[in-house]
Amino acid sequence: MKSIFPELPRQLGVYTLTRLIELRKNTALYEARQTHVDRAVVLEVLTPGAAHKEEVTFLAQARLRVASSELPHVANVYESLRAEGHWFLTQELPLGRSLAEIAAAGEQLSVPLLCCIISAAAEMYDLCSQVELHAMPLAPSSIFIEDSGEVHFLSPLVEGTSHSAEEQMQALATALSPVCPQHKSAGLGRTITLIQWMAEGYEGTFLPWNTLGETASTILQQLAEDARIALESSLSYKIRHNPFLLKARQFTRRWAFYIITYASIIITLSCMGTLFGLADPVHTSAKGAESILCHQGGESEFVLRKPVSMAEYDDFIQTFDNMSDEERDELLDNLPGEITTIEPAEWDSQWNNKSQKDPVTGVTYWQALAYANYHGGTLPSVNQLQALKAAGVKLHKQEWTRSEQESPEGILYGDYTYLLINSDGKPVPSASRNYQRNDCSFRICLPQEDN
Repeated sequence: MKSIFPELPRQLGVYTLTRLIELRKNTALYEARQTHVDRAVVLEVLTPGAAHKEEVTFLAQARLRVASSELPHVANVYESLRAEGHWFLTQELPLGRSLAEIAAAGEQLSVPLLCCIISAAAEMYDLCSQVELHAMPLAPSSIFIEDSGEVHFLSPLVEGTSHSAEEQMQALATALSPVCPQHKSAGLGRTITLIQWMAEGYEGTFLPWNTLGETASTILQQLAEDARIALESSLSYKIRHNPFLLKARQFTRRWAFYIITYASIIITLSCMGTLFGLADPVHTSAKGAESILCHQGGESEFVLRKPVSMAEYDDFIQTFDNMSDEERDELLDNLPGEITTIEPAEWDSQWNNKSQKDPVTGVTYWQALAYANYHGGTLPSVNQLQALKAAGVKLHKQEWTRSEQESPEGILYGDYTYLLINSDGKPVPSASRNYQRNDCSFRICLPQEDN
């Protein structure tokens, strides 16, 4: 199978392809960069010109792979999209390096890292077999390892295609063989024997995944115990645990704590302008405390840290009721003519049973946009809310965004999908801008010059 895009980079919607990772039967894996958010992802692209049956199968696989995010060690799978005439699946790029990259660089893994990969694969494949999920054998480019021993896999699920445990084991043994250490080291013989068991079976019989995983974990435990004994007998360990030196270090740390505490108090007072008059009005203003500056598409906007509260929305309702007809027409100019009320769903129940500081819920896209227009702003994009999530801001169950995209299922959603975003920072398609449930909230963003 030839590369789908022989010349890189290639643009697919908001993604720029940067590197071919792996060719599969009907798809190709690419590393890509997502614009605006500036993050690396993996795109699995369906071969151009694929038959309709293959497109249907690909979409069914996409839904299954999104579910694979619940499997241990498997990278998150986001959604299937269509852009530039191509179907593709978006998945996070795992941390660390793939076995293919390590082998291509002529490097080898340590025995503990090899055992970590076998143990993680056994855990993942064993769970797949228990719940009857079809998991394909993983190629070296789909297995990632961090220096700390954390293991990550690209989604291994395939709809309707059964692969035996023997095929999975043999593929893993093939992936590990090029990165095995060439020089003798502790535990190497046992680990190579374990890899041979995966490739050939034990006396002609393939062991179950859980047995292989337990064996790898046992090797890790024995290596850790051997390392501990060697450490405690070393000169450096004896120096670190010398009673006199321990007391000296405790004394130093105590005084260092006092010095750092006093310095922090002085710096804090300085920033507040109470000691040296060096306060920065931008950083200490209420707006600065309540919003985060997001740069996107050449524009800078302040996105509120908290969703609009019931008290804030109630003020908007009161103001709207007191507006003249001309003022209302101007505010609703960009909204559809059928909008009849700005009150959210179950408004009275919310007001009576919740705190006024809680987020207002049950708002439609149009009601949220009307509120934002009144305050001179707009709704944040999906990318901006994901940036807030990455910055530690807690998102509500579902929040309206201004993002829209071509719908992956036109019959279900129409030509375009209007996106909400959930508390995990993942987009959630909505069939209509009039979608209204008691867990839909929103926040607004304002231009930097108006903030």
